[in-house]
Amino acid sequence: MDSTRSHDASAVIRALLRALPPLVTGLAVSAHAAPAVTYAKPITIFKGGVYRGNWESQSAGVPAVTIMTAQPVTIEYANIRSRGPLIYSAFKKANLTVRHTRGEALHPNRPLKEYRTPGRFLHLEDFGSLIVENNDLIGTSGIYLRAFRGLPGVKTTIVIRRNRATNIDGRYSTGPGTFSDTQFHRVQFVQFNQVRHVPRVEIAWNEVINEPGRSRVEEIINMYLSSGVPSSAIKIHDNYFQGAYGQQPTRLDYDGAGMNIGDGLAKTVKDAAGYVHAYNNQLVGTNTGIALSAGHDLLAYGNRLISSGRLPDGRPTVGQNVGVYVWDARDNRRYGTFYNNIARDNVIGWATPRRGRTAQNPTWFPDCAQGTLGSSLCVNNVRLPGPITQTMERQEFTRWQTKLRVAKVQLGVVPR
Repeated sequence: MDSTRSHDASAVIRALLRALPPLVTGLAVSAHAAPAVTYAKPITIFKGGVYRGNWESQSAGVPAVTIMTAQPVTIEYANIRSRGPLIYSAFKKANLTVRHTRGEALHPNRPLKEYRTPGRFLHLEDFGSLIVENNDLIGTSGIYLRAFRGLPGVKTTIVIRRNRATNIDGRYSTGPGTFSDTQFHRVQFVQFNQVRHVPRVEIAWNEVINEPGRSRVEEIINMYLSSGVPSSAIKIHDNYFQGAYGQQPTRLDYDGAGMNIGDGLAKTVKDAAGYVHAYNNQLVGTNTGIALSAGHDLLAYGNRLISSGRLPDGRPTVGQNVGVYVWDARDNRRYGTFYNNIARDNVIGWATPRRGRTAQNPTWFPDCAQGTLGSSLCVNNVRLPGPITQTMERQEFTRWQTKLRVAKVQLGVVPR
């Protein structure tokens, strides 16, 4: 969007919703429509408490909200927008709750040489605890969490649930209102980076929808050198993730995915990704569905993975890969840090239309864990009969809406 229109967020969102493909038009307009608010200047929080308000940053280098305390902070019923990070805290052991907040990334409007992407909704480093519930994320570069420093004995560690996000975007700004069509930063809806040995972690009931040409996500969720514990795996469940695209999806190769639940080169078990369970999720049109590429004790089960391998206008994508794989991508076995990784009992329809009308590539398990007799434990994965179509993708969104209704789950900001 150009700088003259960035303040009229409601007009931008209305235009966005009018242009959405059929699968997305089921979203309620009110979920992301910008309220009529007056924004204050950026805020820095130095003491704990509950904070309600509307803040914005017009500078790509200044967060709209900065947290400089370890005392518990709650941000709720807020509107936040920024040309840089929306909410930021580093090295303060922040204990943060963000709920019922609308976060919008404004265009950075900076030249390519600065390597600016749309701002993170939330960027925490060396943090103490986090709850992120019932928020709307519009055009941000997601949630980045590095190095948990909380007390493992406390009841709440990390919870991310019932959020709604559109267009996670890592494209680099090339100037006012423009993005590079080739250069990007790898961003995710949720990125864990060295969040190790943390119990009671849950990422659940989130909806993320990315559109080609308006987003650039690497994986929607990535667990990089991050782990739960044997008695309490990281739980990623009952999410709906749709769309993962490169900048030129019909021309340039792309290796993104819906989820990578174990990633990173680790020379010791204590540093490796591990104890992550992904279940009951729906992944639609995400190039690769679920990857188990590094670490140990990773489990993906009971998920639905559907992709036609086509853009909303029907063109096939270049990077279409595989529904779910278990593969030691970084050769971690040489250090003894890749083992006991299993994908089972998933339903998969993963078309590869460039190989043929009915061609599919649902699974790839070169490094799945084996049973006592040497047989693979990646079993009971159901391949749907082809061809896998865009109609089937739309049906998954309908299935998701029914699931929400039956479970009585409300996504995004719930008005007071």
